[in-house]
Amino acid sequence: MMLVFFFSLMAVAVVTAWLLASRRPEHRAVAVLLTFGLLADVGTHLFDVGVIVPLREALGVQTPWTGWARVAAVVYNALVLAWPTALVATVIHVFTKRAPAIAIVGWALVVAFFSIVHPTTGSQQLALTLANSLAAFVAAGIVVHSFLNTKKPASSAQFALALVSFAEVSSLLGAWRIGPFENWPISQVLYLALFGVLAVAQGRFLWFSQPQPSL
Repeated sequence: MMLVFFFSLMAVAVVTAWLLASRRPEHRAVAVLLTFGLLADVGTHLFDVGVIVPLREALGVQTPWTGWARVAAVVYNALVLAWPTALVATVIHVFTKRAPAIAIVGWALVVAFFSIVHPTTGSQQLALTLANSLAAFVAAGIVVHSFLNTKKPASSAQFALALVSFAEVSSLLGAWRIGPFENWPISQVLYLALFGVLAVAQGRFLWFSQPQPSL
């Protein structure tokens, strides 16, 4: 039930993001990010339940997976790392106005690393948490650096990305303090709060915004 509520609230945030993007073109990057995040989360959950869990039960995690099972492990790792990569790419695009190619290259290298060093999907959870932590801190670092070096008010896109970045950092700090394998209910509550606040904030921006010409 919590998972359904989570996806529903995330979908509300996606809808409000696209409505705001129709008024503020700079917010399209956030709308795309949230849409991608929703699809990636749903896809990861379905792939985990339908493919990875049966493989773990059948093959275990003590010996390397081979054949199509190893391919499935690579796909799973790629899906898990897709959201933090997309967040960093969007932050780079919105805050620095630069192409986010470095984030995509980093994602490919990390996925390749996991496919070689951790050829199962049960032995690398700590490493995945570390990779997600690095991405979250990179995104938050870019946000902080930008805010400290500009006097312009934050745009709706920058405000939304700051919320998401700091929520990711808070969630991961909690994971390391409590234990990466024990914090999922806490993370769920944090993400529910994030998407609730994000939906309200985007709705407020939408209420007070005037239509702008497309870029």
